[in-house]
Amino acid sequence: MREFRLIGCLFFFLGLLFSGSVSSQVLVSAKLNGKYGLLDSSGKWYLEPKYDSMSAFYHRSVGYYVNGKWGILSAEGRLISPPLWKELYFEEEGKIPVYDGNYWGFISIDGKTRIEPQYLEVEFFQEGLAGASKLEGNVGFIDSTGSWAIPPMFVYASPFSQGIALVDDGEDMFYIDKKGKRVEPNLTPSFYFRHFSNGKLGIMRRDSSWLIPPEYNNLSLRSGDVYFFYQEGKWGLIDTFRKVLYPAKFQQSKSFSQGLAAVQLGEKWGYINRQGEVVIPCIFSRVYPFSYGKAVVQFNGLWGVIGLDGKFCIPPRYEQIIGWFQPVDAREAAELEFDLDVDLRNPDY
Repeated sequence: MREFRLIGCLFFFLGLLFSGSVSSQVLVSAKLNGKYGLLDSSGKWYLEPKYDSMSAFYHRSVGYYVNGKWGILSAEGRLISPPLWKELYFEEEGKIPVYDGNYWGFISIDGKTRIEPQYLEVEFFQEGLAGASKLEGNVGFIDSTGSWAIPPMFVYASPFSQGIALVDDGEDMFYIDKKGKRVEPNLTPSFYFRHFSNGKLGIMRRDSSWLIPPEYNNLSLRSGDVYFFYQEGKWGLIDTFRKVLYPAKFQQSKSFSQGLAAVQLGEKWGYINRQGEVVIPCIFSRVYPFSYGKAVVQFNGLWGVIGLDGKFCIPPRYEQIIGWFQPVDAREAAELEFDLDVDLRNPDY
């Protein structure tokens, strides 16, 4: 599951864009005095901290941990699923991968079992199909009933995106459609990595012309107007005209959300805007992306929340805050612009 998840998050966010006016209350999981609860954007407890551990808050639900097992609670603390699982992960299509200690299966967001645990490895559902394996190195795709839509015959398979998936049969890597038929790579998304003969990376349009010529050791794959580039061990920022907006000085960079991206200078993190200006100084040990005008950060060993101006709106006094603010009303979309490399379900972003 871990191997699948690292690759799968890239494809999951190829077309992800949240936008809209937001009025609902937003929550985040937090730890104080050894216990976890749900914190609102004003710093008040929406769900009192009384749990041993929690996942990030997601889709009006949160995973909670008791006696070595995971279950699911509503935002108000109502039991959705008792603690039955060694591991569980929230995913966008409403089928939650769960691990019983031996095998993986899927439950729904209301806690009902949808596919009985029977797989050695599974991936998140993407466009109605999920990668799965019952034998090591023997991967196929299952549908929502757990039946094989594409028989297990690959050593590797990426999640589906825009109707295609990248697979490896042990001899060759190629793309397939949802019937398992081999298709040409020109069906790949509008922008994608393309290796050139000199080993450098550029970004190519769907018509095979270069948006950004292959001159870089690495590039962030994004469809926006700015791209992080990697040269001589550091990251910088360029636009589509290859104008350097910030020289390659960052140790790491993260995706833009609400106009800002987290960057690491030395050992500390701050935020840069799309014009290449460091607008929030690099003074934090760890950071999350902005959502609803707020970002979770670690400062001097404790966790708090800052606004878009970089000032603390919730003081750093928590032992841990996991993820980013999500609405109590799951129908309301966040004002975010997450690019490809963000995994919303990964608490270690």
